[in-house]
Amino acid sequence: MKKTIIYFSVLALFFFGIACEKTIEIDLEDAKIRIVVNAELNPDSTIKVNVTRSRHILDNADIVPLTNAIVKLYEEDVFIGYLSYVSHGYYRIDYKPTSGKTYKIEVFHTDFDGVYAYAKVPEPIVINSIDTTKSYDDYGSEIYNFSINFSDPAAERNYYMVSMRNKYSYQAWDENLIVYDTLYVGPDTTIVDIEYGGYYWTTTTDKLYFQTDDMIVEEFIYDYNTAVFSDELINGKSYSVTLHVDKYSMYSDTNMIYVDLYSISPEYYKYLLSFSRHQNSSGDPFAEPVMVFSNVVDGIGIVGSAATNTDSLQLIQQLDYYIEEY
Repeated sequence: MKKTIIYFSVLALFFFGIACEKTIEIDLEDAKIRIVVNAELNPDSTIKVNVTRSRHILDNADIVPLTNAIVKLYEEDVFIGYLSYVSHGYYRIDYKPTSGKTYKIEVFHTDFDGVYAYAKVPEPIVINSIDTTKSYDDYGSEIYNFSINFSDPAAERNYYMVSMRNKYSYQAWDENLIVYDTLYVGPDTTIVDIEYGGYYWTTTTDKLYFQTDDMIVEEFIYDYNTAVFSDELINGKSYSVTLHVDKYSMYSDTNMIYVDLYSISPEYYKYLLSFSRHQNSSGDPFAEPVMVFSNVVDGIGIVGSAATNTDSLQLIQQLDYYIEEY
């Protein structure tokens, strides 16, 4: 008898749930369209700012660049100049920021509220050394381990990101290349075969993809191929962060490896962490929503700053596979 009552209760709840379905209409007000500003200020480069506008949460249209905005640059609240429009929403000025100084970006547009953001450019942190060792993964593939040593200043909280690049030579195809082949040389006649298209040696520099399980790394951002961390665990100490590179990530037997250590502003650090966590939660119906950090007042976006120190080493390896050029 007990089982009968339980089954009846479950069925009753099931049919009751169906009978009580109700459609509720929600009137979503249009979100206010705002100016979106994105920029990274780095002493190694002239200042470039991207200006677009925001979209409604249900809008799937392409991002719209603002081509007729007024973009102003200040250094320590002293006006430096206007940025000129280039293309695709980018504005430039022939001016490089200086470490230790604070910059303000102001953006105005006739159709939207004006916005602004501040960013102080940090001092670069020197790479003391790069050590390499070799290990093997579970499948016997060679792994190169790079230990990047640096000294963290003790007087302040510091934030970092690190990335790697690979410069190598390869054979590229040029359909317009003229190839001469002398077939015959005689006393009165020389026969030469002329063909169009051929391979030639050139060099390129690409991102070098790596992995890391270092304890200080807080986020690995796949879109940027960079590791982000603070000095919370290493304040005032010398530390070696370790990055792992698979042999098959390198396309030549001789590679010039560049390691870029960025000292970044607190705002940039917060943006990178929130951006990575937002990307990781996208498409997961059970994940909590993550708001991407913004320091643009009355607008959206990030005006961050970074100072870069780069070191390099040449890595020679024996490749046991052939890379076909297309």
